Amino acid sequence: AGHKLVQFVRPRKTALWAEDLLIIINLINSSSSFRTSEGSWTPLCLPLYSPDANVFAFICFLSKYGAPDVCMVLISSRDDEFFNLSNSKHSVALQLQESSALGQIQYALRKPSFSIEEVESGGYGVARDVHHFVYVSTAVNQLIAPSFMPPYTDKRMQQQLLREYQAAHWRLHKRNRSERMQFVVSDSHSMLVWVDRDLELFVTLGPLTSRG
Repeated sequence: AGHKLVQFVRPRKTALWAEDLLIIINLINSSSSFRTSEGSWTPLCLPLYSPDANVFAFICFLSKYGAPDVCMVLISSRDDEFFNLSNSKHSVALQLQESSALGQIQYALRKPSFSIEEVESGGYGVARDVHHFVYVSTAVNQLIAPSFMPPYTDKRMQQQLLREYQAAHWRLHKRNRSERMQFVVSDSHSMLVWVDRDLELFVTLGPLTSRG
């Protein structure tokens, strides 16, 4: 929904990595025909999930159930499961509709992402000079980040910050490096990076923030 993963249900010992998820999301958003169809059936190549063979995806936007911006994707390794997955889609969509979950998802899509100010006011002890952060749970392959706030108000600055997160991630994961924390200072900001067994945390602070 809205370029975001709402829920992922999978068999045990089965993972769907971010790279494969991006392939699915990009496919869904590449054609408006998915929005007008009651169900599309297409082969997919997901290199990390199934490097040796295609899988097959049933793709359907839930406009019929009052959620035109919510898309359900059901994946099978078999090419003859269209009707079974179509029936499963209908059953799941009805349950989501009756429980008001679809309406809540549509409502959430209209709301902006949470901000740093909301985290501060929620009593979570976030320092007031925090400009942005990304928290990654490596245990479940999910991340959370607030919306961009000043000074990161234009796309160029946002992309530059994301590249700096990427560079910091690469530095800490370089082969033969054992440190788990870095504090980097530049003219425009400071950045604290902490990597542990189950998490990765990237925090962007003001340029005058000290290591202490």
